Parts: sequence; C-alpha cells; structure tokens
Amino acid sequence: MAVYAIGIDVGGTKIATGIVDQDGTVVTCYQTRAHSEKEPEHVIAAIEEAYRVLMGRGLVAAHDVVGVGVGFAGTINLPRGCILISSNLPAWDRVPLRDILTERLGLPVVFDNDAHMCAVGEHRFGAGRGVRNMCYVCFSTGFGLGAIVEDRLVTGHTGSAGELSHVVIEPGGALCTCGKRGCLMTYASGIGIARMINERIAAGEATILREMLPPDGRRITGEQVAAAAAQGDRVAREVLQRAGYYFGVGMAILVQLFNPELIIIGGGLTRIGPLLMDEVTRGLYENVQPELHDTVRLTPWQLQDNIGIIGAAAEVFESGL
Repeated sequence: MAVYAIGIDVGGTKIATGIVDQDGTVVTCYQTRAHSEKEPEHVIAAIEEAYRVLMGRGLVAAHDVVGVGVGFAGTINLPRGCILISSNLPAWDRVPLRDILTERLGLPVVFDNDAHMCAVGEHRFGAGRGVRNMCYVCFSTGFGLGAIVEDRLVTGHTGSAGELSHVVIEPGGALCTCGKRGCLMTYASGIGIARMINERIAAGEATILREMLPPDGRRITGEQVAAAAAQGDRVAREVLQRAGYYFGVGMAILVQLFNPELIIIGGGLTRIGPLLMDEVTRGLYENVQPELHDTVRLTPWQLQDNIGIIGAAAEVFESGL
C-alpha cells in the first residue's frame, strides 16, 4: 500500500505545501502568499486552506496520508509544539501551532523549525545522503541552520538548537527582530539586507534603490537589490557583499561547533550568484581555524524549492507515524 505525508513549509513570505511519497517524490504541490507578514490567525487559516486545496485534488486517498509535517520559520518549543517567536512573521508569542493544526486538520502533526526539516530532507533524499555529519544552512528571508550529527538531527533541550541567526556577532550592533542587538540575522539574511538598504537610503546615499522601495512599507527583496547591483548600483553591491561575508562568518562558527563533513547551502538568496556567494566563501575561510579548511565540503542544495515540503514530509516518515 502506498503511504504519503503532507509537507508544509511556513516561511516569512510564502507557504509551500505538497503531498510526498516515501521515496521523496512530490505528487502535487501548492503555494500561497496570503499570510505574508500577517498575524498568526491569518497564517493558520492559510495553512488550513492550503491543506484543503491539496486534498481536494483527489490524487491521494485520505486514508493513505499518515500525517502532516510542518516546518516553521521561528524559535520553537518542540515538546510543547509552540512557536515562541518568529523573526519573519509578526505577533507570534507561544502559539501552540501543533495542537491547533492537529485539531483543524484531523491528522497527526509533526512540528519543527523549518531549517531542521530542510536538513532532514537533504539528509534523507538530497545532497546529504550517506553523510553522517552535515549541516544545512539557508540564506533566505532569515538565516536557518539544521545540523545532523552521527545521522541524527540535533534539536536540543527545547528544540531551538541551531538558532545561529540569533547569535550576537556585533555586540551593541543593529537591532534584531528578536529584541537583541547585533545578531547574525541582522546582517546575513533578506531581513538584514533590507535593513542595511534602508539605513543607507536614510543616510542620503545615492542609489536607484530609493525608487524601488515598496510603497506599502514592506521590505525590499533580495531580488530587487540584486537587480540594482546588476545595473552597477554601488550601495546594492556593497550591501550584498556585506551580507554574504557575514553569512560566511556564520558558517565558520558552525564548522567550529559541529565539525561537519558537508555543508549544504540553500535558500533563495543563493540564486543571486557570485557577487554574494564569493563573499560567503571568503567569510568562511577567513574566520575558521586554518587547520579545519580541508575538513568540510560545500555543496548547493539538491532539493531546491521543494526542500521544505520534502523535509517536513521526511520528518513524518522518520517519526514512524
């Protein structure tokens, strides 16, 4: 009998969902941005609607779906199934998302940080197959990390292991969405890029990005900044290079902490290309112990845009539901 899981990847700007089989094949998928930068009730409603859309297609019998995996971009309490706070979405304060969705969807829900699930997906079905010690890092709206040590996902005491995005690297630096100052994410993320662009514009620097700022107060995107950089905009190029370098600093920290054989680098910002990614490599190798340079390999994500869906489903299969 065929067995399936539903994977749901909740990010700051989109929710990606899909039905996945035990080989990691996505049978059908659906995306929505209805929740983008909105409060929890809107996000939960969008998750439920996405689930209904998938099941409404009639491609898989309901009794063949063993559970739902939900990856969420935020700091979590895994035993309680709660979102403590999200840097990418507003007003999340100890919301018991796992239990809410279990009741609304009528299926067992496996819940985790989104980067953790992406790491499980790449380890089981992607570039990390056969690797016992690896890390997945996500360069996107935020900075995500999932670590696999001796073939097991590291979750920590309450599930927040790997929250490298909120490690302070510049004491007294820029204000982070978490309330601290100088966190890695304030520099090495889409949020960080938007913040740095806004600061440069407010300082009166000449840049075509001034005309590209969204009129509704939302963040300028990494794609827009990359487009300006391609046109030779100095501010755009400098901000992207700074973000890339700090991302590399973050990778140097995880090499020192976990000593992984492999680091898989994913996330939408990686598509910007050499202007950003060359600085990532420089930031890594300038800040890691020289004796560790040849101990780690870097590779791009294999599962690409379906990574969150496949990873969330993989955690369902790993849980034995």
